[in-house]
Amino acid sequence: MERYPVRVVSTTGRVGPAVARNQGAAVARGEYLLFIDSDVMVRPDTLQLLVDGFARDGVDGYCGVQSAVMRHDDVVSQYKNLWMRWTYLRKQGDVPLFYTTAAAIRRDAFERVGGFDAGYATPNVEDTAFGQKLSRLGVRIRIHPLLEVEHVKPYSLSGLLRTDYMRAVSLTRLKLRHPDDLGDNNTSVPMSYMLSVPLAGVAVVVLLLGLLGGWRSATALGVLAAAGVVGLNAGFLNEIRRTDGLGRALASIPVLWLELLVVGVGTAVGMISFAVGRRY
Repeated sequence: MERYPVRVVSTTGRVGPAVARNQGAAVARGEYLLFIDSDVMVRPDTLQLLVDGFARDGVDGYCGVQSAVMRHDDVVSQYKNLWMRWTYLRKQGDVPLFYTTAAAIRRDAFERVGGFDAGYATPNVEDTAFGQKLSRLGVRIRIHPLLEVEHVKPYSLSGLLRTDYMRAVSLTRLKLRHPDDLGDNNTSVPMSYMLSVPLAGVAVVVLLLGLLGGWRSATALGVLAAAGVVGLNAGFLNEIRRTDGLGRALASIPVLWLELLVVGVGTAVGMISFAVGRRY
């Protein structure tokens, strides 16, 4: 703190990350705003990459990406880390995203759109909602593939599933709050993954019916659906294989299956809760 001109802004009461980020932006004085999470490690060239990018590309903001290597190397933590990296790196051109693990924006663009939605009182999808708002209002954000950071966040299996369940609930409500966007995939999640969510549920139900009832045709159909789920997510699994080896990719398949089933439940809960009045 003594070596750098750092200012810590205190908040009053218990506020969520959206309000805290808005307050930080309000007292900042620079031409650009850089948002990072408290458990993120940036590289020495992070600021220079942003300065060069803003001068070169003429865009309004950038999202960084998570490094393929991080200190928590267990299957579940690295699964989540590589998922966040892969889903962002595959996006090209202007994107409806603002991933606050590492994201920068011109101050005038931030102020023009009114900042983050203060309706989010907990860390969830407030950055996703902000990215979609930026896109609707014509603010240009791009992925900066060289802007790598390490998100020092370990995940247990239960922690991963709980996080993804809550995100599925919130993403569903977010989508339903903006019906004009229902036909657009304005998240980082690939359409192939979205399609595999209901397919995974169908595969499990049909397989159970086939095995418990002794129906070979149902069992065969369930196996076919299960193969379809793996096929739809082959791109991500291949990225794990390329980065961490075949063994880690195979070990990630059960994690993927559990995640898909939990996300399916979260999506259903999001739809039902929205119908009875929950908007966030």
